[in-house]
Amino acid sequence: MDSHATPDRGTSESRIHTRKVGLFLALAFGIAWTGAIVLSLVGIELRTFAGLVLVVVVVMWAPAFAAIGTQLRYGESIRKGCGLALGRLRWVGLAWVTPVALVAATIGVGTAFPGVSFTTDYTAYLLELGLPQEQAAETVAQLETVPVPPAVLFVVQGLVAGLTINALAALGEELGWRGLLLTELAPLGFWKFSLFTGAVWGIWHAPIILQGHNFPDAPLAGVFVMTAATIAMTPIYTYLTLRARSVLAATVLHGSFNGLGALSLVYLTGAGNLATAPVGVAGIGAAVFITALCVVHDRIIADERIMTGRPLSPWV
Repeated sequence: MDSHATPDRGTSESRIHTRKVGLFLALAFGIAWTGAIVLSLVGIELRTFAGLVLVVVVVMWAPAFAAIGTQLRYGESIRKGCGLALGRLRWVGLAWVTPVALVAATIGVGTAFPGVSFTTDYTAYLLELGLPQEQAAETVAQLETVPVPPAVLFVVQGLVAGLTINALAALGEELGWRGLLLTELAPLGFWKFSLFTGAVWGIWHAPIILQGHNFPDAPLAGVFVMTAATIAMTPIYTYLTLRARSVLAATVLHGSFNGLGALSLVYLTGAGNLATAPVGVAGIGAAVFITALCVVHDRIIADERIMTGRPLSPWV
């Protein structure tokens, strides 16, 4: 890696500016980890509304703050350096609905695990969330009055959230991971970039995972499982972002995934989050399956292959 950048950051001929990448990573980790540690020290529960808001602002938006600060430090365009463009909207749209396939595959993989089965017992899930029996029963009664199956309602709600409020939160991460890093690390090629970014993305989650986020019953093991999951999922994010030529693809993918992912916990019973969570073992299996579909498209259907070791040109 060369520590000196060429002027054009959007072409495959660009060399990697290690100091710039290092500054971004230091800021992204520093802001997020400091914020997460402060939240822990002051005793704010991540599952509360206040905890959720602070996690979004302080943690999820840390990569965006880091990306913006890094671009300003180097006097470069935030929009161009982070892939902020409408891009190819049909691919942005595909990215938006891809989590439906991811969650469906997660449920399918999960049902193959010993002792795990498919369930529609919504009351049990609500009780696991901590709702009182009476409130859980009222919620299920309300679901029964809806003129469409609950699963359809959940998917529609998740997709709407993925395109709106969840997308706003996810943009905070994606400006960094699939924005600035994809621009700066394009010379690595598809697979090396995805592996590196996936590992960074997973390790970056460590402080909030250790506080019980995602895996409250096994936080230490959860750090390793989360990292494996982000590594498995990153090729999908990379592929759709490159095809869309816009960080918006990764943003709506991330937003919808956050809105729909919990459905695997709703419809799978018999094992803990490490096995059945969307970022658990079942989710990893689902990500491998969807990645395989991306490989098939890239090698057989697409006019131009991008899942190679050649340098990437993400925004052109």
